[in-house]
Amino acid sequence: MSRKGLSRDAIVDAAAALAEEKGMENLTLRELADALNVKPASLYNHLQGLPELNVRLAECALDRLMDTLQQAVDICPVTDALRALAVAYRRFAHEQPQLYRAMMMLPQFSDPGLVARKKAFMDLFVRLLEPLGLPAEERVHLSRLIRSTLHGFLAMEAAGFFRSPLATADESYQRATEWLCEQIERTEAKHHGGTTHQ
Repeated sequence: MSRKGLSRDAIVDAAAALAEEKGMENLTLRELADALNVKPASLYNHLQGLPELNVRLAECALDRLMDTLQQAVDICPVTDALRALAVAYRRFAHEQPQLYRAMMMLPQFSDPGLVARKKAFMDLFVRLLEPLGLPAEERVHLSRLIRSTLHGFLAMEAAGFFRSPLATADESYQRATEWLCEQIERTEAKHHGGTTHQ
């Protein structure tokens, strides 16, 4: 019988904290049970095991990141929204690196709830570009460019790159964001005959 008050949300929150402390690859159900002061068997009243816990951690990561990014999407103009989103995205990856790693495991999961969250995450980037009045296909391409650029930078930064004394990672990230803004403006101008409508 599980401890009174123990819930799946409480388990996932504790697992997220433990993952940030010890690393995703070192997370075990026994340590999680110890952190919650319950027996490992109690966890199985709420989860089917470690594979499901990984799915729930990916859900948790997406939910937290979406909460962080939502406010940036409605800023005008679009380029200012992108700048705010880029800052929030990097802050999340820095402050919760293990959850960010969990989120990047998404393609290997087919859980319906996780698939829905993944779609909402991708749609958020497409929605950011809607005020530009671009064709739907163009918005998808641009949203992929934005996500790939931000994630690629953060993945390399986490791996220990960008430590040259000649240029800080902060400066490079800002320049990458500005390059994306310029690309958005060029694409918008191309589709609107040389004028922008932000």
